[in-house]
Amino acid sequence: MFSKKSPKLGVQLLVVLAMLIAIRYILGHYFSFWIIPQMLKVSLSFIANTLIGMLAGPWLAMIVFVVNDVLTALNSGYPFIIWFTLLEAVQGFLYGYFYYGKKLDIHSKKDWLYVLSATSVIMGIGTFFLTPLLNQIYQHVPISVQFFAQGRIFKILEIPFRVVVTMIFLPQLHRIPEIRKLMGIKK
Repeated sequence: MFSKKSPKLGVQLLVVLAMLIAIRYILGHYFSFWIIPQMLKVSLSFIANTLIGMLAGPWLAMIVFVVNDVLTALNSGYPFIIWFTLLEAVQGFLYGYFYYGKKLDIHSKKDWLYVLSATSVIMGIGTFFLTPLLNQIYQHVPISVQFFAQGRIFKILEIPFRVVVTMIFLPQLHRIPEIRKLMGIKK
């Protein structure tokens, strides 16, 4: 079930992953916008997350997400909490599991459903289950307050946005031979 292979870690892939960590930071901090004021904030960092998973595979993406989380914790001044790092590891694994070696076609209904399923699983586990649980444990914010008073329930509206952006962006990248090679796609 979890036997997807990871790509060989060469200089080219290492540089690309380092750049994607930087892009993830930029997208998360400078390209986030409020859809519903003080309720629903959408960050474009999921694009970099998807690309990391697409290029690194599940196991390597897990490591990249952990390294990114540790760097972010050290840079932000927030206390380091290992459980949030493990949450990042799980999400990295999921992005890699769903997108590594998977060629997508914008005209395929099956691929649209695949990306919808992948996005729903990733957000379901990270956004709707583990993050609220960890926030309740460490910040003492009840899950019900997070979902209703703080508006986490509205994050469900982010799913179609992520699916559309992913299906517009990824199939275009699959046309680049170097990207296909890094992804482990033959042709």
